[in-house]
Order: sequence, then structure tokens, then C-alpha cells
Amino acid sequence: MTTPVERTLGPIVVGVDGSENARRALETAAQIASALGTTVVAVHALGMLAVIDGERVPAAEHREEIAAELRDRWCAPLDELLSGRWSAELVDGPPSLSLLTAVASHDASFVVVGARGVGGHPDLMLGSTSHQVIQHAACPAIVVPPVGRGSAVEAADALRRSL
Repeated sequence: MTTPVERTLGPIVVGVDGSENARRALETAAQIASALGTTVVAVHALGMLAVIDGERVPAAEHREEIAAELRDRWCAPLDELLSGRWSAELVDGPPSLSLLTAVASHDASFVVVGARGVGGHPDLMLGSTSHQVIQHAACPAIVVPPVGRGSAVEAADALRRSL
């Protein structure tokens, strides 16, 4: 007779960038983590440019400011929802690669990202980051639709019209 092996859940990795879509993804990740009794790792990919006070600036020159924004403002809902069972990481590189690397390094159980609908061709209804993550993640990927996306029926009708 074999003994079942219990696997402890890894954290939930979530992409954050300060946008409304990322906030919704963060809240979704926190709800799942709370229900499953695991933690959240919030990841922000630091690119070449960042928006500070409405202006595009070289990100490397504002690294500490962006890290503080990540911890103190963008991840603020996690304090309320997870009582300290979370961490935040500022990672250099493209968002999809940064998220996939975090998934692997943390042995994540799930990865959560926000979608940015760009319309047009049905394959482009997900943003490039969410598309790359769902294509290459080694764990289940959850894409949180943006506010105002509409109902599933409306989405199906829009998809039919575009084909």
C-alpha cells in the first residue's frame, strides 16, 4: 500500500504595476491565498522607464522610490487581507519573464495577472504579459478581467462579431 504524499501549497505570485487591473489581480490573489491558507508574492517588473508624477523617467534612477510605492501603496490591500502573509519583489526585466521566473523560484501554486483588453483580433484580447504568462506558466494561471469588460454573454457576442 502506498502512502499519499501531501504537497504543501506554494505561494501565489501576482503581477503588480499600480494599475487598476493589477489592483484587482492583487485582491483576487489575496482572496485565493486566504482561502487556501498560503501566501502572496507581489512582483513588479522594473523596465527602462517608469511613470512618476505623470512623467516617464529612467526607472533605475528611481528604484528606491518605486520599491517604496510597491510596498506601501500598491500592496496596501495585502496588509488588510493577509495580515503580513505576503512579500513584494522589485525585479529587473520584462514583466512576463519576471513573473515566470518568480513562479519557478518560489514553486508557486498559482500566478495571477490582470488583463488589459486591447480589442481587435480575438488573440489580442489579453495583454501581452497575460498572454505570455498563460502560455508558459508551470502552474495554473488566472487572468482577472478589467472592470467594465461586461458579461460573459457580451464577450461571446464580441468574439463572434470579430471572427
